[in-house]
This record gives sequence, structure tokens and C-alpha cells, in this order.
Amino acid sequence: MVDYEYLESGFIFAQPCKPITIGNFNSVFIPIIYSLVFVLGVFGNGLLIFVIARYRYSRTHTDTFILHLAVADFILVVTLPFWMVEAVGGWLFGAAMCKITGGIFALNLYSSILFLVCISFDRYLAIVHAIHMYRKRKPVYVHLTCIVVWSFCLLLATVDLIFRDVYQPSYSPLKACTYSFGVESAEGWKLALRLVHHCLGFFLPASAMLYCYCLIFRSLWRSTVFERQKTLKVVVALVVVFVVCWLPYNAVLFVDTLQSLGAVQPDCSGLNVLDISRTVTQSLGLVHSCLNPLLYAFIGVKFRREVLSLLAHVGCPTGRLASGRQSGKLKRTISAISDSETSTSHSVIW
Repeated sequence: MVDYEYLESGFIFAQPCKPITIGNFNSVFIPIIYSLVFVLGVFGNGLLIFVIARYRYSRTHTDTFILHLAVADFILVVTLPFWMVEAVGGWLFGAAMCKITGGIFALNLYSSILFLVCISFDRYLAIVHAIHMYRKRKPVYVHLTCIVVWSFCLLLATVDLIFRDVYQPSYSPLKACTYSFGVESAEGWKLALRLVHHCLGFFLPASAMLYCYCLIFRSLWRSTVFERQKTLKVVVALVVVFVVCWLPYNAVLFVDTLQSLGAVQPDCSGLNVLDISRTVTQSLGLVHSCLNPLLYAFIGVKFRREVLSLLAHVGCPTGRLASGRQSGKLKRTISAISDSETSTSHSVIW
């Protein structure tokens, strides 16, 4: 989980300025935050997958992308217990699991971000180009897009499968699962990985989403269709949460890259602050993987209705009462939105 830049035994690894300070902080902070993300992520994304999977033949294009997004987030959080154990007692699972876990983590991290872009572009086509393109889009193109996204992210994850390894640093009794590169190519690889993460992991996806939603807002500025505007609350919330969660980490990582290139030269205290900031902001970024289902629960009317219906089905009294109230609200509003062909009124989520 950490970038390594300390030269030893023909490979390049990272050595914190004060490894005891950083290690003690990580051994407490990471298990607490990752445990919370793991529980919320598994429960929330698992519930989201279940709800969407129930409506295989009636879900929209956006629902399909959201399903893949939930799968990516679900698998991502499943890898967190491995990193929690590493933070406390070092890597105990061997070199093969180091490569596999690192590869799965990278695969689902990038795919989660790119599926958010797919959702944004799908809403752009459905709303801005509704008359010309919406009816022409076929489910096969959506599934093909998902295959391309997964394949591209798998290609990115091969770096972890090839270069991740278990290492025993001289400054710590605990083993670490991290990247290992040859001495001559280490700096080049590190810079390349940072560039890929900055571009594909944040700046390009954020730019694409902002572009799509700026055009959507312009298209709907004078619209009076309530359901369209309500749909935007969900998708805009997805973008805002993405930026809030990942912008701090990318900012810290950019400063760390400048430090590695010698553009900035902080003292020992500054390096410790940078390492701790990287841990904290990376954890904030991972929190993003469990927030999407919460957004649907608070904003998405139909998703909330389906969850309450599920609770009522298993015998929860609160679920039965709340489900009845939600059904009444839905009946009062459905006549106002049923004529919107390009809205998500038929979506499983909202």
C-alpha cells in the first residue's frame, strides 16, 4: 500500500524518516478506518448488487453501470482485511497472495472510478442527446463497454501482478507487500505509476464527469420535469463525493512526487507529516467505495423502497411501516414523471 524508494539489495523501497512513528500511527489508524469501510462497503454494496440483480430484465443502462460499480467497490473492500493485518503485524500471506491482492485492489480501484465516468456519459447521452441517440442505444453496447473497462483495468493491474513482492526492510521487523523494481529503472517506474494514477485515477475521470454534468445542467436549466432533476441529485452527488474523497489524496501524492524528484526538500518532520497525510488521505479515498450505496439510500427513492420492501419481506416491522409510506409517496408522484422517456423513471435505483 506504500510507495517504496529506499535503495537496498538491488531493489528500491521506501524508508520513512522515523519508521517507528509512522508504523505506530498506521498500526492504529488503518485497522480502525479500514474496518469501518469494510463493514459498510460489504453490506452496502452487497445490498445494492442484490437489489439491481433482482431486476435483470427491467434495469436501465445506468443500472447496469451501477451494478458493475457496486461489484468493483465490493471486491475492493474485500481486500482491506489483508492490508489491515499488514499494518499491525506485517505481511503474513506470502508472495503469491501479495501479487494477487495487490492486483485485485488495483483492478477494482481503477474500474470503480471508470464506471463513474460511464454513468456520467450515459446520463449525458440520455438527457442531452435524448431525441437522437437514446432510442438507438442497445444493451449489447453497454455490456461491451463494461467488458472494455474491466479489460483495460486488468491491464493496469498487471503491474501489481508482476512487480509486487514481499520485502523485509532493515528498519522494521515486519514484512511489507509492495512494489519492487530494479535499481536502474526504479525512478522511471515510480514516476510512470504516479502519472498513471494522477491521470487515470483522478484528473481525466473528474474532467470527463464535470464536462458531462455541465452540459446536462445546461440542457435541463429550463426543464420542469421533476424526475430528471431528482435524478441529477444522485449523479451530481456521486461526482461531488468522488472529488471530495480523492482530491486530497492526489494533492498529497503530487507533493510526494515533487519531493521524490527533488523539487521540494522537506526536513525529517515534513517527511513524517507527508507520510501520515498520505495514509490519512488514502483512507479517505477508500471511504468512497462504501459511500455510493448510502447516497442511493438517502436520495434514490426506488432503491430506498426496494430496501424497505426487502426488510418487510424478512419480517422487520420498521420495514413494513416505512415501505407503506414510501409506496404512498411513489403513487402520488408517478403520474407527473411517467411521460419522461429519457429520465430514469424506470430505473431500479431512483
